[in-house]
Amino acid sequence: MSIEKVNEVPFSVRKKRSKLGQYWATMGFIFQIIRDIDPKLRYMIDTFTLFGLIWTTKTLFSLVGSSLTGFRVFIWSRLWSLNLRKKYGEWVVITGATDGIGLEYAREFANRGHSLILVGRNENKLENVKRQLTTILSSNKVVTLKADFDDSSPELFERISKELQPYEKNIGILVNNAGVMFESPNRFMDQTDEAVMSHVKVNIVGVLMMTRAVLPGMISRRRGLVINISSIAGFEPLPLMGVYSASKKFVEFFSRTLEYEYGRSHNIDVQTIVPSYISTKMTKWSSILQKPSFMTPDAKSFAKSAVATIGRTKFTTGYWTHGIQWFAQEWFVPTWFYPFLSWNYLRGIDSSGLRAKDS
Repeated sequence: MSIEKVNEVPFSVRKKRSKLGQYWATMGFIFQIIRDIDPKLRYMIDTFTLFGLIWTTKTLFSLVGSSLTGFRVFIWSRLWSLNLRKKYGEWVVITGATDGIGLEYAREFANRGHSLILVGRNENKLENVKRQLTTILSSNKVVTLKADFDDSSPELFERISKELQPYEKNIGILVNNAGVMFESPNRFMDQTDEAVMSHVKVNIVGVLMMTRAVLPGMISRRRGLVINISSIAGFEPLPLMGVYSASKKFVEFFSRTLEYEYGRSHNIDVQTIVPSYISTKMTKWSSILQKPSFMTPDAKSFAKSAVATIGRTKFTTGYWTHGIQWFAQEWFVPTWFYPFLSWNYLRGIDSSGLRAKDS
């Protein structure tokens, strides 16, 4: 390379290259000393070098792949939207549709021309939401279904199945959104029996039985989409929110098996959403999380992003900054350190005043 060409390279870049060259020269010098001490060790050194090269190559490909996936899922999907009504069908069933994420999912699908079946436990709220959505859709395109998953009796889901029968052949999408979270991060025995059982009934049984109610129609038509809202809380066991974390991991595993069982054989898509914190009433125990921010979007921003990812990926955080958080945890937070980090983080952002005394 000529002197002119060298001078065209910025000094900071030449400095970094120089340091990198010194590093590899030093490593080569050390390896040569080891070989000189005992020629037999050269095979060990060459093996380590080969493994290092393989690991480095794998890491680079993984980083590039993650970046391209992030672009496709969170950026390209917003530039080029898919016709979900044509792909899956007209009707969308959404549980937990009267507040937060469920309500905003309903608005997004309404804006895309879908008819809606809204499932919620409060009849007044359901009627209020219906009035809001009939400014976008005609009233006969918005159906409400009152159901409290805290009941979770066989009779409840038999009733739901019967009420869904008139629409069964046209239900293209099910959004299992209904969920509960503890009123405050606390240890297992500091939570109430009612709160623990509610996690099982709503977060687990509700997902299973609503899927059983809707899936047969999708199977008969050989098309459909099930969206299960899990959580980044299921990334690793989460102290102080252990039952919530476990219930969301259950949802994730159920989604993966459901997709394998009915994906190729029956053309049913299953998407798992694993968001981090979103500014909704579920996070009212933290004043920090109640303020929408860069890392904590409001329900509207999240839903708009999450709906755009449909058809792009089967597993996603739904929101781009949550994707960065997942990536950072996966790459830089050791498994042994995660519980300690989570414990102190949850303690730090809890402003509910319901924290139990440590003993």
